[in-house]
Amino acid sequence: MCIRDRYQRRVRGGTLLSFLCFQPSPMILLESNNRIIEELFTEFRNKAANAKANGEEFKRQPIDVVFSDFDGVQFHVSTPNQDNFGIVNLSIRWRCYPALKKHGAEEALKKHYGNFLQSSPEPNYDVTLQIDVDAATDPSLPQSLAAIKRNLFAAPFDKAFDNLGSTDLYEIDYRDNEELYIKPGADSVTVIFSIHFEDAGDAVFAKVFLQEFADARKSMNNVPAVRYSQKDPPEELKNVQSAQRLEHFVSFVLFKGHFDAKHRENTISTIQTFRNYLQYHIKCSKAFMHQCMRLRVDSFIQVLNRAKIEQGEKEKKTAAGKTFVRK
Repeated sequence: MCIRDRYQRRVRGGTLLSFLCFQPSPMILLESNNRIIEELFTEFRNKAANAKANGEEFKRQPIDVVFSDFDGVQFHVSTPNQDNFGIVNLSIRWRCYPALKKHGAEEALKKHYGNFLQSSPEPNYDVTLQIDVDAATDPSLPQSLAAIKRNLFAAPFDKAFDNLGSTDLYEIDYRDNEELYIKPGADSVTVIFSIHFEDAGDAVFAKVFLQEFADARKSMNNVPAVRYSQKDPPEELKNVQSAQRLEHFVSFVLFKGHFDAKHRENTISTIQTFRNYLQYHIKCSKAFMHQCMRLRVDSFIQVLNRAKIEQGEKEKKTAAGKTFVRK
């Protein structure tokens, strides 16, 4: 079996099944929540609880942490009140926030975070949540805060799912040189990712990978229709000016069964990670290819070593049986 066939078999066997069926699989799919936020707030809350349980005196320390996430997102966790370090700000900056806000992101944040949402965000950030950690009693608060990016990005999907039959096209400029398009249909919603590859080699890997996505529906049931196209935009983007400069497109057609009340949240969490999921598996595939090539080179070296002619002077014997070395 050639390397390409082994790679395609590996793709069909694991990654496609988990993604296209929108099934959670932590070994393959990426988390939609931010692990750093979850761990920060969990530790921040547990320190006080543990000290209280042990009857120890506890004094909070200030925190000021800036970190990044996929898609160019930047977070800032800080304690702005010097008199009360139990009050913590969580701020997020994302280039596409104006587009998300246009499609209901602010309403989604109010729904999820209520009074935590500040009317005036921190300077240089788009959204700020302020949490009194000592007063908050919800045990799932760290997980909820860690999903702030996911909840922001979910807004245009929710809007599209709730407006079937609309002729609107939602355009989200969420990455450098890349766009996300969401278009409601009569009984489905089409989600189109435009993809830009800095490395030409990545485009080759992606072509094989994405073609498997497009062909997967022939052997899998209840999965979205997937189309992969190069250079020419999909029919839905024929008259969209921003799409004309883009080269690679992946279209997912989601049907009502994918975004009914039972499956909606999981579908949104999964599909919005597709771009990072693709990049992750391109890197894994390159590592897999390199491993196969190194094994093949090692086997060639072994063959060459066995074929080497032994060097050195050999003893020779005369007719009388005496040995001598020719000089």
